[in-house]
Amino acid sequence: MVNIRLAAISDSDQINSLSVHLGYEQVSDSKAQERLRELLNSENDSVYVAEDNAGLVGWFHCFKALRLASNSFFEIGGMIVNPSNRRRGFGKKMVRYALSKNPGNWRVGCNSKRDEAHQFYERIVFTNSKTQYVFENRL
Repeated sequence: MVNIRLAAISDSDQINSLSVHLGYEQVSDSKAQERLRELLNSENDSVYVAEDNAGLVGWFHCFKALRLASNSFFEIGGMIVNPSNRRRGFGKKMVRYALSKNPGNWRVGCNSKRDEAHQFYERIVFTNSKTQYVFENRL
């Protein structure tokens, strides 16, 4: 059985370990706690975790995106399900849980290389509404 709940600071090490599955670098325990604490203290961000009897199997981050010239919306900032637990409904349950807690319009951006993620979001009733480029300035 799966349980979806708000993340707690004590989840930071498991969240950090799960993040590696999407190619993110594992950071120090203190950095992982700092990042999670900042999100947990934010009024615009929510972090949820999925757990079963064995522990955390996934995490989900969303935030309210405020815009000056258009309506605000919620955006999925990231979601990871441990590869050994994929296709068991954990991702869908986390998304549905977040949507129920944050009613409104939603968006998610996916790397163009992540075909499985595109198929997942289309299966749970998201539609591809645009293609865009992301530009960065790293100082």
